[in-house]
Amino acid sequence: MRAELLQEQRLKLALTKELTQAIELLQYSALELRSILYEQSLENPFLEIKEGKSLRPLKRTIAKQERNWLENISKPSDTLAAHLAAQLHTVSLPSRTRKVLDYLIASLDEDGYLRIEMSDTAAFLAISEAELEEAVQLLQSLEPAGVGARSLQECLLLQLQRLPVRNELAEKVIAEHFLAFAEKAWKALAKQLGIDVADLQQIWDFIRTLEPRPGSHYTAADPHFIVPDVIVERQGEDVSIWLNNEFLPEVRWNYAYEKKMENHCDEQAKIFIKEKYRQFTWLAKSLEQRKQTLLAVAKEVMERQKQCLTEGLAALKPLTMREVAEVLDVHESTVSRAVKNKYVQMPFGTVELRHFFTSSLSSVNDEEASAAKTKALIMQLIEGENKHHPLSDQAIADLLGDTHGIAISRRTVAKYREQLHIPSSAKRRRY
Repeated sequence: MRAELLQEQRLKLALTKELTQAIELLQYSALELRSILYEQSLENPFLEIKEGKSLRPLKRTIAKQERNWLENISKPSDTLAAHLAAQLHTVSLPSRTRKVLDYLIASLDEDGYLRIEMSDTAAFLAISEAELEEAVQLLQSLEPAGVGARSLQECLLLQLQRLPVRNELAEKVIAEHFLAFAEKAWKALAKQLGIDVADLQQIWDFIRTLEPRPGSHYTAADPHFIVPDVIVERQGEDVSIWLNNEFLPEVRWNYAYEKKMENHCDEQAKIFIKEKYRQFTWLAKSLEQRKQTLLAVAKEVMERQKQCLTEGLAALKPLTMREVAEVLDVHESTVSRAVKNKYVQMPFGTVELRHFFTSSLSSVNDEEASAAKTKALIMQLIEGENKHHPLSDQAIADLLGDTHGIAISRRTVAKYREQLHIPSSAKRRRY
C-alpha cells in the first residue's frame, strides 16, 4: 500500500450569500419584506427607498367632509392593572395589604386569572396563607366580576355570586358538580340532584352568557393587520390578478450620492461603493424574481381554483404544490416558500394562499372531493341537524357518502370535526 495524491473534478451546488438572500426574500410576507428593505437601506447608504404606489386608481376617494369623526377616536388605553388599581384608590387599606394586592394584580395573566402557587407566594411575601387568601378575596371583589379567579370554575362561580338575583341551583352545579356538568353527563347528574335534564339545559344556556375571560377586554396588545400580497378581482367572466405593490416600497440606487462620493474619496472607498452596488443589483434582481414567482404561482392557483371565485372556499378542488411546481417548471420547495405567510384578497374576503392547497378524498363520482370541501359539508350538516338528536360521526360519514358521493370513514369525520372546533354529538345535544 502507498499514499497517493489524486485530483478529482466534481460539480456541487453551493449556497452563496446572495442565493440565500433570494430564497429568504421569496418566503417573506409583504410586512416582513418591507421591514427587511428598510434594514437594508440602513446598511447601504446608496440604497433609496421609495414608497410604492397602487397600479390601479382607487374607485372612490373619500372627501374630508365625508369622514366619520368617530374614526379619529383612539382606542381606550386603560389596562386591567390600571383599572383595578383605580378601584383600590377609593378604599382605605393598610400599606402591607396594598403591597400584597399590588403584587397579585401584577401576577394576573391577560385573561384576568391569578395562576400562582399560594404557598410559594405566601413564603415570598413573608405572610401567612390565610392573610394571602384574604387579599385574594379582596381582589376578587373588584370589577370586572370573575377577576382574580384561579380556575374557570371559580371564575364562573364568582360571577354567579355577584348576580342581583342569585341562582342557587346554578351555583350548586358549578361549585359541586362542575366536571360532570361540563362533560354533559347530565342524566346521572339530574338523577343525583333530583331535577329534570331540561333544568340543566337552562343552566347551561345561562352559563354561556357569562364571561370566561374577564380580563380579555382590557388586553393592551396592538391589533395584528394582514396585508394581502395578491389581489384578485372578478368582473363578469374576466378575472384580474396582480401583486399588491402599493404597500411594498421600491428600491433605487442613489446615483447623485455615488457621484459625489467618487469625487472626494480614495481607492478604498471606491471598493466599498462597488461592493454596495453589487449588493443592490442582487437585491433588485431577487425582488423582481420574487414578484414573478409569486405572481406565476398565484395565477396558476387561481386557474385551478376558478370555481372559488363564485362559490367560495366550499368549492375548493384537490390541489398539491407538486402539481403547481410541475406546471411552472420549478421545485416544490419554491412553491412552498412562495405561498408561505402570503394572503390573497378574494372577492369574498382575504384568504391565506396556502389554504388553496388541499388534499383529495376518494369519491364514487368521477370528480375528486377536496378536504376543504368535505369540512364545509360537515359544517353544513351539523348546522342543519336536529339539536335534540344530533348527528353522530358515523351518521355524517353515511350522509356524505349517500348524498355527495364522498367515501369517508368515521375517524376522518371526527378528525375534521375536531379541526373545526366542533364538539361531539353528545356535547351538542340539547334537552
